[in-house]
Amino acid sequence: MSLSNNIQANARKLFEMLQNKYIVDYFQREYKWEYKHIEQLLIDLEASFLSNYESGDLISDVAARYNSYYLGPVVICEKGNNRSIVDGQQRLTSITLLLIYLNNLQKNSIDPEDITSLIYSRKSGRRSYNIEVPDRTKILDALFNNQIYDLTEESDESIRNMYDRYSDIENIFSDELKSDKLPLFIEWLKEKVVFVEILAFTDENAYTIFETMNDRGLNLTPTEMLKGYLLTHLKEADKIEELNNIWKEKISNLHKYSPQEDLEFIRAWFRSQYADSIRSASRGAENEDFEKIGTRFHTWVKDNHKRIGLTNSNAYYYFIKGDFEFYSTIYERIKYYENNYTDELETLYLTSYYGIASSLSYPLLMSAINKLDDEETIVSKLKAVSKFIDILIITRAVNYKSNAQSFLRYIIYTLVKDIRNKSLSELKTILKERIQSSKETFLELEDFTYNNGNRKFIHYLLARCHLFIERQVFENKDLEMSDLMAARKYNRYVLTPVIWEYYKYSKHFENEESFYLTEKKIGNFVLIPNPVSIEFMGVTSTSKINKLRKEDNLNKIIIPKVYEAVDPDNFLRTLGFLPFLDFKQGIEERTIALHNLIREIWSVERI
Repeated sequence: MSLSNNIQANARKLFEMLQNKYIVDYFQREYKWEYKHIEQLLIDLEASFLSNYESGDLISDVAARYNSYYLGPVVICEKGNNRSIVDGQQRLTSITLLLIYLNNLQKNSIDPEDITSLIYSRKSGRRSYNIEVPDRTKILDALFNNQIYDLTEESDESIRNMYDRYSDIENIFSDELKSDKLPLFIEWLKEKVVFVEILAFTDENAYTIFETMNDRGLNLTPTEMLKGYLLTHLKEADKIEELNNIWKEKISNLHKYSPQEDLEFIRAWFRSQYADSIRSASRGAENEDFEKIGTRFHTWVKDNHKRIGLTNSNAYYYFIKGDFEFYSTIYERIKYYENNYTDELETLYLTSYYGIASSLSYPLLMSAINKLDDEETIVSKLKAVSKFIDILIITRAVNYKSNAQSFLRYIIYTLVKDIRNKSLSELKTILKERIQSSKETFLELEDFTYNNGNRKFIHYLLARCHLFIERQVFENKDLEMSDLMAARKYNRYVLTPVIWEYYKYSKHFENEESFYLTEKKIGNFVLIPNPVSIEFMGVTSTSKINKLRKEDNLNKIIIPKVYEAVDPDNFLRTLGFLPFLDFKQGIEERTIALHNLIREIWSVERI
């Protein structure tokens, strides 16, 4: 057999894979991973590592007794000196982003683990990345050097996604791995994270493998296996046909949202109504209900059929006819409210812009819903839970706490069980108590300031403030959240500082320290359309505030000349918004007023 017809498959450790140079094939060109993908990867890596870790372990223990973690097959086409990634770019690019983050994380370490060779190599004085796509060099340089990358004019989908996923890694990566465990985690990542490298030597063979792996699989999905298991417990042909038609229609509806939406729904349904246990964080802990439902829910149902009431043929019939049909409809409604603004459930829509993982939010939203609830009660319960999630997100974020799945899973899954099938009044009482007993409150709001890591959150926070003022106070329905959060339009809203660069504003401050303390306050930032932002930043005197004259009420309220006319009902003035006359005092006053507005919008009494 000639080499060109040969196909090889070998297990490769991460360090073996990434010490090679790769180009990205044309049909694998764009990097498209979303938040949920990078989050799940980090959760899985952390859980796998910690299941082996024991206090006092040395790096040598990693090779000796830590288990491997399989990250799937990667298809490579090798022709001459070139290696192109045919299938697996998403994972390899994501791992590269993680390695860059880990490299930055340990830059101040006395004895850092050397992982730079897994990221780039040097030849003739030139640095080139191991996954080499020329268009991505600048973003990788910025991330590697821990520098800000301006996305304002960036239209490349892959570059925007790489920037966003790196930011996600910064926010999600577990604090538990950042101290003495970090060198061991890096060693485990290099030595124990394993790929299967499938090596082809012609484009034809490589693409055939890619096509076979992605398009020709005939394996039944977990949803199909669950349906098969449930229907085998029915004897009457007419009932089987009836339930099969219900199942097909509902699954088809879910697939309008995504090809995997049926899996998301069934996991959320089972977790919301039946799961009672969750894996502990201790070494060697085994998967429990929540994890088993997440990986093999069809097997979990078979193993727990008696516990969930599947004891006879009628029970199986009504499990589909009643429970499946009811909760899939609830799930569809949640998806609808997330994607469409409605007055009755606006919070579900708003938190879709900055929320928690759907693996947490969907079970929580569905857990309080009972089949006997009337329409008004269902809407009220969804409204209460979505408001709880909203308050939880904001209070944690302003206290610099991560809202990643790994940080919230125990909080949310415990609450899922506690609110399951509760009445509306009981539900609201429990949710309010959880907020009020939380360590994270708005008492520390004065300590919350801008940094490079929370820019996206502050944009969202101010967008919500603007929307509340326009819609709830001034009853102006023209301003849309989609406008405030749009990323690519020329006239998109951008987070714009009032003051920046000390030398431009030094005469307004007693010293440099006073300037930098003021510059970080949230009152220093306005949310305005991009063309206005360009004009606004071109002025360095307090007269720049007049550039906001044509903007919405939250911006106009600080303009001295229109201050009295803007707020006829005194809502904004009551919160402390005052005319902007001096940079230092004006920013401090606006910060205090914004704090009061935040407490108003995210008050626990709104649950």
